[in-house]
Amino acid sequence: MAKPFSIIGLAVFLAAPAAAAPLALDCTAQRACVADLDAACETIGIIYALDVGADEGDKVVLTTGEGERFYEFRRLAGAEGVLLQAAGGALEPGQGAGAMTVFDDLRFVLSRHNRIALSEEDDDLRAVSISIHGTCAARQ
Repeated sequence: MAKPFSIIGLAVFLAAPAAAAPLALDCTAQRACVADLDAACETIGIIYALDVGADEGDKVVLTTGEGERFYEFRRLAGAEGVLLQAAGGALEPGQGAGAMTVFDDLRFVLSRHNRIALSEEDDDLRAVSISIHGTCAARQ
């Protein structure tokens, strides 16, 4: 009688989703797009390191080559076809929520909401969405 329960237990264990692993990726942002402005997208070449803990809720930190912090999020639960998804709130005044997804082919999209002035003389603030698109590779 105990044998069927152990087989069922093994089947349940094998069917459970695999635990997420810590990630260390080198990423290159290739395009930046701003919604709600006349200029749509521009080509960029920002390189940064992406370091992520293994557990849901762990910090997701993107750092530029100069070592300054670029973005910080919290890891969300996994999803099929997605290596990493993360979200977070504002880090500085005038900044809103943000999110990042790294797909299993290592392409990523990062979005951040901001409120910005179009010029230094301009008091009219605009609410915009900034999207950054690029690719990552496993750190060697």
